[in-house]
Amino acid sequence: MKFTSFWRRSSRLAFPAVAAAALLAFGMASPAAADNPDPIPASFDFSDCPPLPEGASPFYSRCQVAVVTSGSFQVGNFDQTIEEPIRLTYANAYNADTFEIETIFGGLEAPEMLVQPGLFGDPLLSAVYAKVEYAGSFEVPGTNDFDINMGVKIRLINPFLGSNCTVGTNSNPIMLNLTTGTTDPPAPNTPITGEGVSIKRSDPLPEVLQAQHVGNAFSVPGAKGCVFGGGIADWLVNQVGGFPSPAGENTMIQNEYIVSKSYSEL
Repeated sequence: MKFTSFWRRSSRLAFPAVAAAALLAFGMASPAAADNPDPIPASFDFSDCPPLPEGASPFYSRCQVAVVTSGSFQVGNFDQTIEEPIRLTYANAYNADTFEIETIFGGLEAPEMLVQPGLFGDPLLSAVYAKVEYAGSFEVPGTNDFDINMGVKIRLINPFLGSNCTVGTNSNPIMLNLTTGTTDPPAPNTPITGEGVSIKRSDPLPEVLQAQHVGNAFSVPGAKGCVFGGGIADWLVNQVGGFPSPAGENTMIQNEYIVSKSYSEL
């Protein structure tokens, strides 16, 4: 998937550039946390690193690449295990003159995942694939939990449903609020806790960090554009898929590895 739109956030920092660079590299990461159960990827792809805005220092700006290696997402009646890598790329662009940081979305690359067999109960519709896509909103609030807020949509891929059938849209996305801390969802969901960012491997470079992000307080809108973009089968997808799905009935858990490089290294 290729995306050109992104969400930017600026914040004024009251500390020197060297300290800022350390924070951008997740320098506060703790070495004591539960291990990611998956092997570290053989390589990390920085091809989606976004261009730096004018005035950003390539020495103190960093491109972050997070590779989700396993986990699950449950939205409505979809209950999917993540078995293939999902890659999220974004930049922390640091302006040494203004002491400002901009968080710039780079890309979200996700595989097509086969929906559980029998979900639609009909041989014609049984082979339905789901693909998570970026939906135009991205933010790293900057808390100690390294939260990520991101708008996504789920594209349902099937010859009958057409190419424009999505759960969530750019104008009405699924707003994921992912944290490495503890969630505060409405009922019937109960709080769950992720794993803070920690060092998995420091040698050889680049340093590899690990984390587990979780979220179970988000809602999921209904399907749109199903059956050749006309929405004729929206009602069917919503009925069988359990959409819209209110907050407190959906969950996202992802184990991930994180690497970063300064733009001067790219």
